[in-house]
Amino acid sequence: MTNSAPSKFAPAPCLYEGVVTHIRSGALEHRLAYKVTSLLLPLDQLKQIDRISPLFSINRFNLISFHEADYIEPPFESLQGYLEHLIEQSGEFPMDGERPTRFVALTFPRLLGRAFNPLTIFFCCDSENHLRAILYQVSNTFGQRHHYIYRLANDESNLSQDARLRHEGKKIFYVSPFLDIAGEYSFSIRLPHEKLSYQIGLSGGQPSALMASFVAQKKPFNTRNLLLTFVRLVQSGWKILAAIHLEALKLWRKGAPFYKRPAAPSEPVSALHRSKFGKGLHQ
Repeated sequence: MTNSAPSKFAPAPCLYEGVVTHIRSGALEHRLAYKVTSLLLPLDQLKQIDRISPLFSINRFNLISFHEADYIEPPFESLQGYLEHLIEQSGEFPMDGERPTRFVALTFPRLLGRAFNPLTIFFCCDSENHLRAILYQVSNTFGQRHHYIYRLANDESNLSQDARLRHEGKKIFYVSPFLDIAGEYSFSIRLPHEKLSYQIGLSGGQPSALMASFVAQKKPFNTRNLLLTFVRLVQSGWKILAAIHLEALKLWRKGAPFYKRPAAPSEPVSALHRSKFGKGLHQ
């Protein structure tokens, strides 16, 4: 890898079909896996995306839809404005001219108006489509959310299609009654191209280590694939919520310790840092 001009990250809207897996190991062994379909949406193309298929809408009810309101807090009315605010609040880009202004969302859609997104990933680019940061929006079933941001290092700017970024940081947000607020996250993400994958590990301060992963294949964003997604019902918000609560019941029956929900973090976004276990970028 050289330090030549940064690679551009400007994907077209598409679908990613794959499998989400959660594995607990250690004092408590547990595993779950379910099929999902995610949307990859450049936010500056939402008007055009809204016209791609009669089965899909932006900010309107449809069989499958994407609603900006699912990802923002008052008083913000647009997702673009909210993300720009988070970037500023993070303190990772103290100079105005360095801050990302273009965003690509990887998220679950609404199905028949319903959805739950435990994790949405925003790829944050500058005006020239150079990837500058990755913002992870984490939500729990109590209606709370928090954001973790990773600013790419200078030598991570020239990205190949198989690039994998590695970073880590302290867990400060409550996501489950069966996970302590203590612990450390480790992130490993392969940027979206023909394939997409990421792994998020949680260790330290926990009775069991946890690894969550998503491995998926790119599919065209068209009416046929949207219809297949709908017919399979793999992406319904109530199915994901039902799976989460069913797995919680299984964990309780296995004797997993229960942790009370603390107050949400006072700041909406916290910073991650490059992994200390080797280079942040792996080909």
